[in-house]
Amino acid sequence: MSFSWPGGRLCLLLAAIGLASNVVSAGEFEVSGDKFVLDGKPFQIRSGEIHYSRVPASEWRSRIQMARAMGLNTICTYVFWNYHETKKGEFDFSGEKDVAQFIRICGEEGMKAIVRPGPYVCAEWDLGGIPAWILAERGVKLRTTDPRYLEPAKAWMKKMGAMIEPFTAAKGGPVIMVQLENEYGNTIKNDRQYLLDLQTAIRGGGYTGMLFTCDSAFPEALTKGSIPGLVKAVNFGDRAENAFRQLETANPGQPSFTAEFWVGWFDQWQRGHMRGDTRQKSAELAWMMEKGASFNLYMFHGGSTRGMWAGANFESRYYPTTCGYDYDAPLDESGRPTAKYNAFRQIIGNRLKDEKLPELPVMKPAGSVGSIQLDEVADLSSAITTTKCEDALPSMEEAGLGNGFILYRGNVEGPVETTLDLGKVKDRVYVMVDGGLIGIGGRSTQTGGVPMKIDAGNHQIDFLVENMGRVNYGSMDEERKGLEAMPDLGGATFSNVSYGLVPATSPPAANFTKSGEETPPKGITLRKGKFKLDTPVDTWLDMSGFGRGVVWLNGRNLGRYWSAGPSQTIFIPAAWQRTGEENELIVLELETSASPDLVRTSSHQIWETPVR
Repeated sequence: MSFSWPGGRLCLLLAAIGLASNVVSAGEFEVSGDKFVLDGKPFQIRSGEIHYSRVPASEWRSRIQMARAMGLNTICTYVFWNYHETKKGEFDFSGEKDVAQFIRICGEEGMKAIVRPGPYVCAEWDLGGIPAWILAERGVKLRTTDPRYLEPAKAWMKKMGAMIEPFTAAKGGPVIMVQLENEYGNTIKNDRQYLLDLQTAIRGGGYTGMLFTCDSAFPEALTKGSIPGLVKAVNFGDRAENAFRQLETANPGQPSFTAEFWVGWFDQWQRGHMRGDTRQKSAELAWMMEKGASFNLYMFHGGSTRGMWAGANFESRYYPTTCGYDYDAPLDESGRPTAKYNAFRQIIGNRLKDEKLPELPVMKPAGSVGSIQLDEVADLSSAITTTKCEDALPSMEEAGLGNGFILYRGNVEGPVETTLDLGKVKDRVYVMVDGGLIGIGGRSTQTGGVPMKIDAGNHQIDFLVENMGRVNYGSMDEERKGLEAMPDLGGATFSNVSYGLVPATSPPAANFTKSGEETPPKGITLRKGKFKLDTPVDTWLDMSGFGRGVVWLNGRNLGRYWSAGPSQTIFIPAAWQRTGEENELIVLELETSASPDLVRTSSHQIWETPVR
């Protein structure tokens, strides 16, 4: 038995009366018994996850074409709330953030779309997509009905409802489903009213199509993480048959659907490169194809997390995520097919009855553009303007900054000899005396205190705190960045306390000079180089020999590098390179005073730590 009620009013009715049902309508896309149905015909969702925010806008179409050529019929994406509302009430959906255009291209390329607007998304993204400015409210409880979180979250969901509705299947568009929240059943909060409020908000924005939730393959999670009237999906990386059995127990009689079949895993700094075994993943995919189960490959293409948006995990210690989001996916970080792509394409193609796979699109090879000379230098401190602290030290969030660095500065009368306890500072703090770096602390270092010994006289002490990524899974309520108070100096006191901000969005406006013309900076160093290209090409910056820092190309934040690995490279797409005019590369080196004065480029990714 099935119903097709245009506008999705049946979904609203079912949710309103709390009625569990095997029928969920969404215009031309619906659930009939244990199957999805599109335009009256059974429809197996063969989806791949691509995040528009991790791929250059100019490459969205080519990535979607590659998904179609592998045999997929749907593209799934998160929408990152904090990426679009960096300041409260100010939204940006232009240029690289034009998610509506991404959805539009899906439709133009003959693909359906699944949209996952959160408000929480996880995704190894800073604070799971929740805006950092919410943390300026001390004591706020995220992902609950706490009004300090819920009211802006509802406003976001209402905005998403209005944006998505014109693209729904009922309106002739590609969107067939929208996800509510993300793995909420995995939390200890279990506030069903919170989910109901989010549903009301997105419906209030005008979205009338099908809604679903997703959770891990545990009965309790699948039960806690949903509300009546919504489709349930299960997330897993292996043992597909068991996962779908758990889903059937929690949600009998509805379609077998995984919103995330993890084909690989994400990388974290100071750990080995993660891989998902192609043979095992292929076997699971083949099983789903044979059974007609609907699936979303997480990730089909991971891309790169730019602008210091990468998140972190806390597993007895703090582990920040790399800017490379390779995920060992069918398409690598640069968008090129891997052995996993070829294996998956064969599995899908061999099991299609009435469809023929498109020809593989032709891709230009990646290459090297030679070495880039860094012949200008500056001290980071020349770019920082400070403001006097009249009261308590502000956190980064209270100072109005989401991503980047916050500097705390004070003067001290020496002599002072002590050890600074900075182990709880989130996340990494660079300690400088009179401009010179003397030590590094913070929860990311896993070391003891920072020794400090200064002579008699007045000295300037700087604490530069970096947001290395807010935790995006589990407990996140206390992820504010910065110092709570100036550190204890063993009796000495600070005077003239001030703070300054270094945003991640654009390179610091420092006073550069030609290398060798003046005394080299003794503090944290910026290096700049310019280069011209006849023909742009996808390439990788080889940061071997550097320590740890951030890179900008033509004003665009490319992300972080770190000699600790697992990767020593940063991907630069050809689309972001200039032809016929100078390209400008700026490197902020945080930890090595003797960093190279040139950056090599490579035609491929470089891994320098063991694969695990």
